[in-house]
Amino acid sequence: MEEPETGSLQDLVRGRQLASSRVAVVEVAKAVVRANPDADPQPVFALLAFVELDADLASVAGATGGAGLHALDAIHVASTLRLGDEVDGFVTYDERQADAARAVGLHVHAPDPRQPS
Repeated sequence: MEEPETGSLQDLVRGRQLASSRVAVVEVAKAVVRANPDADPQPVFALLAFVELDADLASVAGATGGAGLHALDAIHVASTLRLGDEVDGFVTYDERQADAARAVGLHVHAPDPRQPS
């Protein structure tokens, strides 16, 4: 699905190894079917390595961010932390999630189509 940020985001991630929490499979599948019931998110999933949600990650996520951070957003931040020094950046357009990611030392990217990449 094309969004105003699509080109800038593609420029940022091109040639990089990409990872996400496994919960993204559910989030993306639901978002795609709402936007276009005929679209298939599987090609995007094939580009990602997944961090699995387990008891330890759930515990870290529960302690991540303040009360205003949504559960799935906390899981994504905690999943990124699990990857350790391999992480070059955290991509999000959600300000609360970005603040939580910055608070734990992650470099946040939100590619803007109005800015040169």
